[in-house]
Amino acid sequence: MMLCLPNGSVIHHINANYFLDITSMKPEETESSIFSFSTNFEDPSTATYLQFLKEGLQKAKPFLQT
Repeated sequence: MMLCLPNGSVIHHINANYFLDITSMKPEETESSIFSFSTNFEDPSTATYLQFLKEGLQKAKPFLQT
């Protein structure tokens, strides 16, 4: 998965296999904080995708400021 600017610059990306590996684990099995905010979502894939999008928006901020 990739987040790109309109000019084609890749801002953030995640390998699909890595995404599937992360979402197949239970929250207590992972060392990362991917599931730390997932109290609103029961589905790990939804929580992980939301985190991916949030990280992408943070990384895009410097490019979007005029």
